Amino acid sequence: MTDHAEPVKSNTRRRRSEVRRRTSSVSARLLPSERAAIEACAEAAGCGVGTWSREVLTRAAGQPVPARQAARTDLARAVGRWTGEVGKLGNNLNQLSRNAHQGGRVDSTALNGLTAAIRDLHAAVTAYEVDGGNKARLE
Repeated sequence: MTDHAEPVKSNTRRRRSEVRRRTSSVSARLLPSERAAIEACAEAAGCGVGTWSREVLTRAAGQPVPARQAARTDLARAVGRWTGEVGKLGNNLNQLSRNAHQGGRVDSTALNGLTAAIRDLHAAVTAYEVDGGNKARLE
């Protein structure tokens, strides 16, 4: 009886860039007025310049235009920014904590700065909830 190892399944999620099927690109030089007109059309269509251009070119070539992926909402963008901020705050807290555990002195200025950043993040999230998404920016 032989002992065969079972293949290990990876639970890691592949990033979208790793599974992209679109690998070819087209470029063109434009006048500033042409670029502005394309940007305006893309914005009116509710997508980016790349998506709009791909759809127009694909349609002109007589090919089917694939469905668009849903655009990120303001809430999704805000949560993404907040998640990044929480990561930075956690890193700063970890550094202060490690220093304290190693017998070092915790810099009160750094601790006060971290506390202020946490308050700012809390205020941004609260303002977003109260104003229905109008104040989702972190300065």
